[in-house]
Amino acid sequence: MHRLSHLIINNFRACREVTLPLDGYTPLVGQNNAGKSTILDAISWVLKPTALDKQDFYEPEQPVEVTACIDGITEEILDRIPETKHRKAIEPYCRGGRLWIRVKATGTTAKTMKKEVWDIDQCPDDGPPGHWRDYPTGLPDAVSALLPEPLVVQAMDDVSEDLGKAKAGTTIKGLLDEIMGPLLEAHAELNTALESIRNVLSAEGEQRSDHLQQFDADASGALEHFFPGLTLDLDLQVVELKDFFKAGDLHVTDQTTGDRRRFDQMGTGAQRAIQMALIRYLAETRSGEEGRPSRRLLLIDEPELYLHPQGVRRLRQALAGLATAGFQVVFSTHSPLMLSRDNAADTVITGKTGGDGVNTRKPLREAVEEAIEGAESQSRTIFELGNLAEIYFADRVVLCEGKTDRRLLPLAYERLYQQPSELDHIAFVSLGSCADIPKALPVMEAMGIHACAVVDLDFAYTHARKGGLLDREAQDMAKAKEVLARLQPQHGFSLHDNGLPKKDSKTGWEAADIWACFALDEEGRKIAEGTHKNLKQFSVWAWPQGTIEQITGAEEKGEDAIIKQEEQLQAMRPEEIEDQMPALKECFDWIRSI
Repeated sequence: MHRLSHLIINNFRACREVTLPLDGYTPLVGQNNAGKSTILDAISWVLKPTALDKQDFYEPEQPVEVTACIDGITEEILDRIPETKHRKAIEPYCRGGRLWIRVKATGTTAKTMKKEVWDIDQCPDDGPPGHWRDYPTGLPDAVSALLPEPLVVQAMDDVSEDLGKAKAGTTIKGLLDEIMGPLLEAHAELNTALESIRNVLSAEGEQRSDHLQQFDADASGALEHFFPGLTLDLDLQVVELKDFFKAGDLHVTDQTTGDRRRFDQMGTGAQRAIQMALIRYLAETRSGEEGRPSRRLLLIDEPELYLHPQGVRRLRQALAGLATAGFQVVFSTHSPLMLSRDNAADTVITGKTGGDGVNTRKPLREAVEEAIEGAESQSRTIFELGNLAEIYFADRVVLCEGKTDRRLLPLAYERLYQQPSELDHIAFVSLGSCADIPKALPVMEAMGIHACAVVDLDFAYTHARKGGLLDREAQDMAKAKEVLARLQPQHGFSLHDNGLPKKDSKTGWEAADIWACFALDEEGRKIAEGTHKNLKQFSVWAWPQGTIEQITGAEEKGEDAIIKQEEQLQAMRPEEIEDQMPALKECFDWIRSI
């Protein structure tokens, strides 16, 4: 299905130069005041331009330009455009199913705005156009047929205007208009009845009421005494069927108390919930519709406001349903619950800097394709990272190898620095497998996210080599195998044929325990510290002591051991942790420096 696929914003509010891709379902995430709402307004403006204010110009002397690409315009889509002349107007500007449009404003009046379409004969096949021409006659109607005026759901800045009675231009008005469409079609036969009433009541009706005709005659006769030559008639207008629906109010009844109130008289939370319920209802009613030429944009600013967690999840499902039923959905959010594995790959992260204004990061799907070759590896990495909503709401992401590090590191950080890591915009996340870390790090870099990993020492001699971070034939690898071979007879652990540690259920040795034993050896410790230093160049912190248990002093592993270590950290003062477990402070200082 066709959609708005790319957006380029220049000089619009805090968006000095912003480019972002759009999918059928695109979440926008970022800190407060990072430009998410401005991006939504830019999308709306390029499809329905209105006069701007002075504060809409980032640089007052420069024009505002918003450029949009419409992709997926097939012959079948063009055939659905109702007016033949409108199809003829748009068809010459569609190449490969793509159409570029631009709105440009040099001032704050309607006369200073210009709508343009790409000059298809002079523009490259790929990338944004470099040549433009004015809209030809009929093109605005054709574009509107494909992408009608967006339905905008604002954040709750002005509740009475946004959520009140069905006024023109309000959210409820737009939602009810969408919902009432099928109802109007279902009751089309009422138009025949209304036409009969119109013939009886209107002044020009073919079957005008005798009583009304008598009134016209008597009233005109009375007027003749005062103003000769004038006549009167009582013209009773009969509204169209759609006006009956538009004139209605939305009421809410409390089934417990029997209290019935108009929608805008409800509390803010109830109003927002009902508003989102209408969106969910719209998704359900549209799910079976086909053959529509249009795909309407639904732009929502913070849809999760005032909803409980279950409500947020249901809303996310409803919006995803609308994205497959004739709508393109773009929304801003601060809630990880609005992201899922299915849509996280297309999420756009926004940010803002003092010099450059708003910026956007590359979505996960594009970053994975850029950083990783191979469809299977790409799919797995998207699957794993797409399930980690935390990465979209942090400035630094720490990839952990297992649940022990994932649980102990945030706690130790909070105890040491006396505040949760989230307040420093640091997220500790655990991947499904440490084998994914070498793939995940370049993806994070491509997305513009500062990322690092904290791993056990065995990672340095296994997955770090397989993943290309370190050389398989490096000198430290050969020396490590020599030390392991020397320690084996003394400690009785097992080694693979390649000379690396092997888990042995008979002796009870785990690979991590063998590497911890290796790190206690003087020669092994020097090798581990050198490898640790080498991995830091690739944003990986490998515990030179072996594992985090060697740092905390835990002798066992498993859930009971983790709980015991958590209780231990909770009971310790910051200076005690720094004194007794200095490696934790060293690791965190390194993370904060990245």
